[in-house]
Amino acid sequence: MTKTPSIDDAARLDELAGKMIAEATSKSSPRILSATGFARENISILHQQRRATNLAWALSRTGRVAPGDVIGVVGGSFSGLMLAVILAMVNDAIVYVFEKEYRLLHRFRDKAHRHLSPVLNSRALGTRFDPEWSSAEFRSPIFAWEAANASEVAYAWLNEFATYDRDLPIFAFTGSEVLPQKLHPRHDGVDIDFSSGNPNYGFVSVDLLIDATGYGEEANPLGVTDYSYWDSGHQLIYDHLVPPAKVLISGCGDSGVIEGLHYAFGEFRHSYVKALWRYREGLEAQIDEGLRRSRLEAIFDSGEPEARYEPEILSEIVWWLDQRYFMAYNRVSWPPGGELHLPPIYERLDALLKPHFVAGARVEPFETAEWETLEDFVLELPLADQLVIREVMRPLAEEWISRLTEELAESIPLPENIAAYTDLARPDVSIVLNGRMPTAYTRQLSPYNVWTMRLLLAFPSVQYRQGAISSVRLRPDRRFEVQFADGKTDIFDRVVTRYGPESREGKMIAQQYLRDTQRGDMLLFIPMTLVPHATDPHRGRYVDHARAAVVDGLFALEARSRSGESVSKEQIVGRILFGPDTLPKNGNLYDDPIAWLAGELRAGRYPRFDVDSDLNVAMVRG
Repeated sequence: MTKTPSIDDAARLDELAGKMIAEATSKSSPRILSATGFARENISILHQQRRATNLAWALSRTGRVAPGDVIGVVGGSFSGLMLAVILAMVNDAIVYVFEKEYRLLHRFRDKAHRHLSPVLNSRALGTRFDPEWSSAEFRSPIFAWEAANASEVAYAWLNEFATYDRDLPIFAFTGSEVLPQKLHPRHDGVDIDFSSGNPNYGFVSVDLLIDATGYGEEANPLGVTDYSYWDSGHQLIYDHLVPPAKVLISGCGDSGVIEGLHYAFGEFRHSYVKALWRYREGLEAQIDEGLRRSRLEAIFDSGEPEARYEPEILSEIVWWLDQRYFMAYNRVSWPPGGELHLPPIYERLDALLKPHFVAGARVEPFETAEWETLEDFVLELPLADQLVIREVMRPLAEEWISRLTEELAESIPLPENIAAYTDLARPDVSIVLNGRMPTAYTRQLSPYNVWTMRLLLAFPSVQYRQGAISSVRLRPDRRFEVQFADGKTDIFDRVVTRYGPESREGKMIAQQYLRDTQRGDMLLFIPMTLVPHATDPHRGRYVDHARAAVVDGLFALEARSRSGESVSKEQIVGRILFGPDTLPKNGNLYDDPIAWLAGELRAGRYPRFDVDSDLNVAMVRG
């Protein structure tokens, strides 16, 4: 068990837990939360595990979840299972997992062609990075999966979940889709109306509802057939391309790179991607350090606003304010280091901020205003106005991020044996990568895939074309006519789109508050403190309190004694969905099994569970 942190550390942990909850809370109800914290980046399985671990810890630390509480988790995939197990094991909560498909982890069970790795999508490659042997950013105490194809990872999770399912009050409601219109928030919980889909069903009540449905379906605005990253990747798709052929891949994020590699390399398999790394040459440091500059973190993701100001001010506006100070009070050239991207970003911010300054009817002209006046101005600028300014100037920033990332990538020498790669190219297949940015490098690329994009563009058969696509038309000869926004057209044998998740505005269970999403992904922060040694004040150790809570929960679960009562999960799920008449009258357990179970958990008694249905467990493969 971990030693109680000092008072200062305890206060800091309380503050962090509160920020995590605030980030995840829906504006529609404080009883509805998002497991992702509404993030649109860093969406790998490992990132979802970290967020789920942190959210469960924050809910416990803030007292939002107590033994016997009923927590609804919407989504039976990786983050949903992670949350369910931690909340039931560590917090003694009763957890309902609602999954719209008829089996858990449905999407991943038949994806043997997709390779999953806990390190390739890492935000930080780490020192002496090796895609085969490097440790992941987060070592989860549960569901500690290894690199493998998606099907193997899914079955490993399901088999591990089956062991928890026998011991924990987790109830899986498969084939039960939860939609926003079915939700009826109360001051003390949420009612879910399942009767709209099936008149035999009723209302299901929970104390807290967590949306763990992930990031949505993949966008397909052009209506092309080959748009799904998860459905692509089968080798026959590429082998049946008849040369000579021309392929358009629109969208240059992580999945676009993988698709490009499939078309560029003959006999390429997704699992081969780790073999493209250059070992023991300092490549990881060059990319990690370079991306801090390339992604303009000093402008958009600095710690300045939180360090200096209590009101919420966007990082880029504080940066603009500092540039005004620098130019007014320093007699040296600006921008420092002759960085060409700084003036256009500054000038765009300056132009966007001026109308707000003028609207305040201040006496001083905007161009010559004292720094103190400008500081007062930005402190008074409403967050909503700041966010509009960000949206307007974001495309310019994205363009510079693209150019700077390309500059970083091209500063890395190609392997001396690059011909050994390009000799593996598919004969007579040309590939056009397409995107809106000035280069094929985007902010959405993981650090690892900055390198794979560098290799992909080294193929003579691969070109990049900037510009939005207006339409895609299937011709009588089964080829595709693509019209671009600039009015030009081109003919392709295949058109592939990789545009990431579709917009879920109005479709999400949890609705995001208006806030600064660049200020930090709080659910990825590590709640860590230095815990002193019990007897030696000169010694101590750093403790990740969210992770430690799960470790302690595992030890407690192993040592837990069971009460004599045996609970049928299948019958309880039926009782919850269909009402009390579905079970025979047989004392408190069958009259109101959830109330009985909550009382047992609050009293520190743990019943036995009978898992009656294969709906809740994995099919263990021989």
